[in-house]
Amino acid sequence: MGTLAPAYAPRRPTETVLYGAVRSHLETFLAHTRETYEKPLPRYVEKEFRSFLKCGVFAHGFARCRCESCGHDLLVAFSCKLRGICPSCSGRRMANGAAHLVDRVLPDVPVRQFVLSLPFELRRLAAFKPAVLTALTRIFVETVFASYRARAKREGLDAVECGALTFVQRFGGSLNLNVHFHTVFLDGVLTRDEQGRVVFHPAPSPDAAELQAIVRRVHKRCVAWLRRHGHFDERPLEQRSNEAGESDAIGACAAIAMQRGAFAKLPDEDGDDAGGASDGASTRPRFTAEHEGFNLHAGVHIAAGDDMGRERLCRYGLRPAMSIERLRRLRDGRIALRVKYASAGRAKHRVMTPLELLARLSAIIPPPRFPLLRYHGVLAPNSPWRKDVVPKPRVPSPRCSANDKKKWTKPTEAAAPATAGPGGSKQPRSARTPAHAQTQPSRKPSTPSVALQQEQPTRPAAGPLAPILLASGVLSVHHWDRLLDGLLYAVAGRLNWQLLLQRTFAIDLQQCPKCHGRMRVISAIHEPDVASAILGCLGMPTDVPGTARARDPTDDDELDPPGGDVE
Repeated sequence: MGTLAPAYAPRRPTETVLYGAVRSHLETFLAHTRETYEKPLPRYVEKEFRSFLKCGVFAHGFARCRCESCGHDLLVAFSCKLRGICPSCSGRRMANGAAHLVDRVLPDVPVRQFVLSLPFELRRLAAFKPAVLTALTRIFVETVFASYRARAKREGLDAVECGALTFVQRFGGSLNLNVHFHTVFLDGVLTRDEQGRVVFHPAPSPDAAELQAIVRRVHKRCVAWLRRHGHFDERPLEQRSNEAGESDAIGACAAIAMQRGAFAKLPDEDGDDAGGASDGASTRPRFTAEHEGFNLHAGVHIAAGDDMGRERLCRYGLRPAMSIERLRRLRDGRIALRVKYASAGRAKHRVMTPLELLARLSAIIPPPRFPLLRYHGVLAPNSPWRKDVVPKPRVPSPRCSANDKKKWTKPTEAAAPATAGPGGSKQPRSARTPAHAQTQPSRKPSTPSVALQQEQPTRPAAGPLAPILLASGVLSVHHWDRLLDGLLYAVAGRLNWQLLLQRTFAIDLQQCPKCHGRMRVISAIHEPDVASAILGCLGMPTDVPGTARARDPTDDDELDPPGGDVE
């Protein structure tokens, strides 16, 4: 007997450690920055914090769903839809972006991830100066493209094109301000044959000498660009260390977020599985190179045909800054963050005052008009190759009817990866075998199986490095089946919340948890008085959580932690 799909359980953001810290100390933090620095925090930072306090709270508005059979009501709270500190909305962006990229952008060819970490001196420049970040990204991608073209030329290929997309991450593993690039390259070059069809030529794995040449070239070009545009400080270190302190609040937050901070061992840490490094972690792994603070890693490779591997890779590039499950509040009021990777025998928890936590979060919030996902080469929007490279659905895109659009496109919470029940957040799982699919009749393909097989990208010759002919560029049969014959296909760049929950967690939001009938959205409640009346009738809390008043920050220890070593 088939199992039923899990029921949707609204998350409880007000019960998390992060929400409690922001709610209790936000006014104190803002007042301190206004009184201490010449320039207060930018408006986008304050907006991010205040929107986070409203995200997922029913008193601020919700969508009301009702079962057509039994009359059961389900409320779904509105979300802030921002991309900074909110784990829920950042998780939704992660799942939504990965689904869009694997369905509509990345072709079914081998891909390789190149990760470039910047020197400590350049991280702050790249974090707050868009021109610097754009230039560094362009130089890095162009250098790797030149390496692919050089290898193709040695194989006798001319007039080749390359493609890539870059995920800009502003954070390190323990809430550090660490701008670095996760760039997914099509692992090879593209050409056109005599008929004008696109042919992909896979490339062999790069060797150590090639990676070292790439990182040296990136360093040389980046230094030249920074010097040419006046960003390169050539003064001796002694002169720079005698400069006055930060005059703006966001600069002070960035300085705090770039410090190592305090680590401690908690009483129950011995049994804590934090993914500690092995004894051989000191040895340099394969596919790495380093020069003058620029660190390059290119060891992640996804073979052609592995659509789930590409989606997991994109999720990793778009992941949130932290998981709320790693935060805990200590008895003295401080916040402990469990780090994911720690050397054997070292402390696994970063311990912060609540104000230091807010300062670190302020530094990693991306400024407005600061793209975190960039397209290059044949994947760029203005590339004439894009229409022949990106994948296409096997059948006409499944679109909702006019009635369905009216029912399911309300601006409601779409927190797929951060959706949690009373016990905490759930972990995403593959939609390859969703639980609800076992209770539904099997869907027949829209076109005959023989025709589907003929539309697949073909490989003219055998072998892992054989050219791939992207004749029609349609999605593979395996990928289309994983999407339930296109039912979960990412039709647009932003998926609606019902489809995203179904694709990520196999949660069918249209299924009533009581009678398993069908539910539909009947209204979207924005007015506080109406929302309070409905919540009161359902026995739910009607009060709007307020923030604590501003206090003297010395009561909670100083905002600026003692100086420490930099990471």
